[in-house]
Amino acid sequence: MKKKKSGNLQWRTSTLSQEFVMSTRRFFSSHPCTGNTLRLSGDEYHHLKNVNRAKPGDPVEVIDGQGSLFIGEIQSMKSDEALVLVKKIEKSHKPPVNVIVAPSLLKQHPMNVMIEKLTEIGVDEIRPVMFTRTDETYSPTRLKKWHRIASQSLKVNKRLWQTDIYPPVAVEEILETSQPIKTKILLDIPGQNPGNVTWQFPVIAVIGPPGDITAAEREILLQNGFTPYKINDAVLKSETAAISIGAILKYASGGQNPF
Repeated sequence: MKKKKSGNLQWRTSTLSQEFVMSTRRFFSSHPCTGNTLRLSGDEYHHLKNVNRAKPGDPVEVIDGQGSLFIGEIQSMKSDEALVLVKKIEKSHKPPVNVIVAPSLLKQHPMNVMIEKLTEIGVDEIRPVMFTRTDETYSPTRLKKWHRIASQSLKVNKRLWQTDIYPPVAVEEILETSQPIKTKILLDIPGQNPGNVTWQFPVIAVIGPPGDITAAEREILLQNGFTPYKINDAVLKSETAAISIGAILKYASGGQNPF
């Protein structure tokens, strides 16, 4: 009996292994496709060579975050890069901007987690905001990190267009950005329950920092057409609130009522 169980387990493991090997790996590259050849380098090459242990002839998919999917196989592997022989190219038109999330800039770890989850969900834009109580500083290296996170999310959600992420701006600039947007949401603890509300898209959702926005900031947002909503009876961390409203809005943008 034990031998039979062992045999069954080994067979199942082997089957899963074969399925894994047969599944096409997806990688990100910002290098242009030259003729029918595309380069994989840097972290992507490291992952291809040392994690996936790929070899010439293995099938791969490569995305550029700008709507292109390159389908091919590994042609050769050098010391610092791999060359992919592209056999097919699929292109996707950029979808309209429907979901914009404007959260407060946060500390590095929660901010990175929030960026990761929002880009996996597939929100169209992330526009960080510097509020009065935003207790964090910004440097351009952080934007580069966010873009890298966004490119990795495309491997998970199988989308072809990368989420656009912008440097943090003041509240006044977010107000200017939001002017042509149909629906403006402020996540607010004393806000109203969305109930059976139907939002018109595009939608921008503003999420304050830990410690909340000031009374003056709340007032100027309300004066500029933002409606305060709450999505939970509990008090949420800023990153949790941003991820939650991102998922709700993304679902609702497909014509579904999330409530």
